Amino acid sequence: MKQKNVSRYPFFHVPHDGEDFPPDLMGSVCVPETDFLFYHGQMRDLYAGLLIPDPYGNESYACTFPVSRLLCDVERLIGPDEVMERLGMGFCYERVYDGTVIKRVTERLKAETKKFYDAHHRRMNGLCERHDRILLFDLHSYHDVIIPQDRILKGKPLPDLCLGVDVSHTPSALVECAYDRFRKAGLTVEVDYPYSGCYIPECLWQEGGVCGCDLAGVMLEFHRRAYLDAAGKPDFRKIGLIRDTIRLIMDDCSSC
Repeated sequence: MKQKNVSRYPFFHVPHDGEDFPPDLMGSVCVPETDFLFYHGQMRDLYAGLLIPDPYGNESYACTFPVSRLLCDVERLIGPDEVMERLGMGFCYERVYDGTVIKRVTERLKAETKKFYDAHHRRMNGLCERHDRILLFDLHSYHDVIIPQDRILKGKPLPDLCLGVDVSHTPSALVECAYDRFRKAGLTVEVDYPYSGCYIPECLWQEGGVCGCDLAGVMLEFHRRAYLDAAGKPDFRKIGLIRDTIRLIMDDCSSC
């Protein structure tokens, strides 16, 4: 039986701020490079890695997927359970948020893309094999241009921070702590709005998987205004406040 008084190992997951463009995947792009890079800039979780508090930004405590999400989105499911496939925005994007076709997706391309996808998930599964108890922060960002209109509720402003929860792996104490801490830091906060859910390593939910790791995870999806300035550059005063708040949550929830 696991010792519940053992502190959780903190870990940060940054899946959507990669800037690598592997040639094997770029050959599928069917729009001008300038257009592709524009959409990449719009849809990446810009500077999300800067929100990781010191000294946790290294590979021991953080995993930043290096490839552009437009070439491989490691937080999508593969198969019919992925609802974004119907929009051409599954793990191997064909379209972007405004419906523009950016790639010609073939079975060969999917196979090449899956190599990068699988390597990332092996790393995250390995994390769960090495540590009995984990506190996982799934870091994301969003802004007004890219958010689907069907996610916006009439009369409900978009928050500075969306807390995404997983029904099986997000303890209520973690949600309450994150909500209260960020509210005290001056941010507006909503739970599962406008996005929902949290990344959980495959070994903890896949059918037939055997993993004894006790993982508590929460998605922190910040509106870009919460940590960037008006020109879209890092605002280190805001970033410092977010880092300090995450550290407080780590302290509060290390044994939850």
